[in-house]
Amino acid sequence: MHWFSEGREYYARKWFTGMLQAHPGRWRLFDSQIASATLVSSQDVVDRVAVIISSGGSDGPWSPGFVGPDLADAVVVGAPFTAPNAYAIYEVAKALDTGRGVLLLYNNFMGDYLNNDMAEELLRLEGHRAIQIPVHDDMGMARGEARENRGGRSGSALMTRIAAAASYKGLSLDEMATLLKKANSRMATLCVSVNTENNLVTFGRGFSDEPGFETGTMGMREAAEETIKLLTEDLSPKPDEQVLLMVNPLRLAGYDEAYVMGNYLYESLEAKYPILRMNVGAYIHILDGYGFTVTLLCVDEELRPYLEGTINGDGFII
Repeated sequence: MHWFSEGREYYARKWFTGMLQAHPGRWRLFDSQIASATLVSSQDVVDRVAVIISSGGSDGPWSPGFVGPDLADAVVVGAPFTAPNAYAIYEVAKALDTGRGVLLLYNNFMGDYLNNDMAEELLRLEGHRAIQIPVHDDMGMARGEARENRGGRSGSALMTRIAAAASYKGLSLDEMATLLKKANSRMATLCVSVNTENNLVTFGRGFSDEPGFETGTMGMREAAEETIKLLTEDLSPKPDEQVLLMVNPLRLAGYDEAYVMGNYLYESLEAKYPILRMNVGAYIHILDGYGFTVTLLCVDEELRPYLEGTINGDGFII
C-alpha cells in the first residue's frame, strides 16, 4: 500500500480534491452514491455525445488529466490495481447524457471491459444509448492473435483526443464509434525498455511487466531504428496515410532523453513515410524503469480533421 493512501476512505477522492485545488475551475467532483471517485470537466455537455474514460488506479496524467475542454467529459478511476467501478461509470454517464448518447473509452483489460460492459447494459436498460470502445494498441501483447485481443497502452491518449474532437464537431454516437474503431485498427504501441548497465534493450514489455518478445544489446539510435521497423511492419502504412509519432518516457527516462529518442525515431520514420507530427511527453507515466513507449497512428483524410492543432491538457500537449 502506498503510504499516502493509508487511512483514506477511497483512494482517488483526495487525489482529485488536490487537482481541484491546484486548478480551480477546470474540473468538478461528481457526487456518487457508492465508494468511487469521478472527475468531471467544468465544461458542460450540450447537445453532443458525452465522452467518458475510465481506468484502474492510474498514474498521471492518464486518466484524470485527460478530462477537460476539448478532451474527455468525465473519468472514473478505480483503486490501485483495481478496475473502475461499473456503477460509478453508469451514474456519471446517466447524468451527462443529453440525449445524444455516451461513448465509453478504456484500455482493453479484462476488469475494465467487464465493468464498462456492465455500465453499458445498465444504461441501455434505462433507455440511454451507450457504445464502448476498448483501446487495443499494445503490439507486445497477444502476439499471433487477433488485434482486438491486445491490451491498451499509450494510444488511449490519442483515442481520447479523437473522441473529444468528434464529439465537439457534432458527430453522432454511431459515427464516433465507427471513426474510433478505424483509429484503433491503424494504431500500434511498442514498449522499449532498457537495462542501462549493459544496454540490453527489451521490446514489448507489458503494461503489468510481462516479458517482451525481443531483446538485444544496442545504443539509442539503433533501438529507435528497430522500434520503427517493428511498428511499421505491424501497421504497414498505406500510400494515402501520414504517420503520427508519439513518444512517452517511462518513469526513469529524463525529459531531455525523451526528445533525443524522439529525434532518432523521427529520422528513422521520415526516411520511408510522411510524418503528420511528433508528440513527446509523459502521457501515461505508469511503468517503472528506463525506456519509452512509442506509438504510431496512421492518419488518412478521414482521421486528419480530428487531429488538427494541439490541445493543452494537465501537464502535457497532444
